Amino acid sequence: AGFPISSPKDFEAVELICKEIDGPVICGLSRAVAADIDMCGKALAKAKRSRIHTGLGVSDIHIAGKFSDEKYGKTLGEKKAKAIEMAIAAVKCARQYTDDVEFYTEDSGRAERAYLFEILEAMIDAGATVLNIPDTTGYAIPNEFGDLIAYLFDNVPNINDAVISVHCHNDLGVAVANSLAAVSNGARQV
Repeated sequence: AGFPISSPKDFEAVELICKEIDGPVICGLSRAVAADIDMCGKALAKAKRSRIHTGLGVSDIHIAGKFSDEKYGKTLGEKKAKAIEMAIAAVKCARQYTDDVEFYTEDSGRAERAYLFEILEAMIDAGATVLNIPDTTGYAIPNEFGDLIAYLFDNVPNINDAVISVHCHNDLGVAVANSLAAVSNGARQV
């Protein structure tokens, strides 16, 4: 429905949707930051069925570029460990507002597979009910994206405890094809 912390109008829009719409799950977007999640929780308070969609970048490029040395450590390994801690805290914070938490792993396609599997397993253990695997850069091709989804089912021990969702960008004109490849390999939400 929106990104409540982005502006007062976005907050009001999400809040109004929650008051006026009955039936579907109403979802608010947030970064993996407590203030964002708290704002989502407040905006979604009147929804009969709510979801908070939170997450962070998981590729080495995103982690190295978005996580400062001063706060998250100087090495990529230290930053990756802090990102998992931050992600766990975000899911647990979101669970205070709703039982339906979706976690996005931004730039999954370029993430180190072992790290992606580790963070997904940790998110399910922390309480995430939906895992969003985005093609953030829009450069995946169908067989590669479908294989990525299949690998999740082969390598994340608790994967069947969450719904796999995909979010495909259309930079190469193959977002629908990528989505279909993902569904044919086990994704249940597009």
